[in-house]
Amino acid sequence: MMQPTTKVLILCGAAGVGKSTTAYEIAHQLGRADIPHAVIDTDQLDQVHPWPPPGLAPGELSRRNLAAVWANLAEVGHTRLLLTGVFVTLERELAWIADAVPGADIVSVRLSADVSALEQRVRRREIGSGADGQLARTLRQYADLRRPEPPGTTVIDTTGRTVASVAAEVVGVWLGGGAG
Repeated sequence: MMQPTTKVLILCGAAGVGKSTTAYEIAHQLGRADIPHAVIDTDQLDQVHPWPPPGLAPGELSRRNLAAVWANLAEVGHTRLLLTGVFVTLERELAWIADAVPGADIVSVRLSADVSALEQRVRRREIGSGADGQLARTLRQYADLRRPEPPGTTVIDTTGRTVASVAAEVVGVWLGGGAG
């Protein structure tokens, strides 16, 4: 018996670009349209210390955890999955995601924002002792992400836009009929 194809949306970008906020809004928009889906922030798949875990390659714990969680979601009938993550090297990340989610039809959307928007968002969100370190990582991610994307990746600038408008554009790209 053939399983239905899983429609996977990869929502990626530097820290502070709006991935989590946009993912929550996408979930609300899909829910209002009664479109079944699951949302996983990949940061939660590998938030451990030490990193990487001894004996595992970077990404392996994420792959294993995603495969386990996805197996449970697929078992109860889900066929749409929204994944968020920084994914600086998207090509490498796509391989372990495809391995963890068999039959995945993957659409990648990279969110972007200008440096001042990223800095403002990170400073507003990061209020603990890791704030300066997070801002430094965000600026490195921003610099690292200024290279060509894999073919088929849509880039959407979130600077000065409402979360609802960004989410609606992403949904259009993912489910068809949107920008790309």
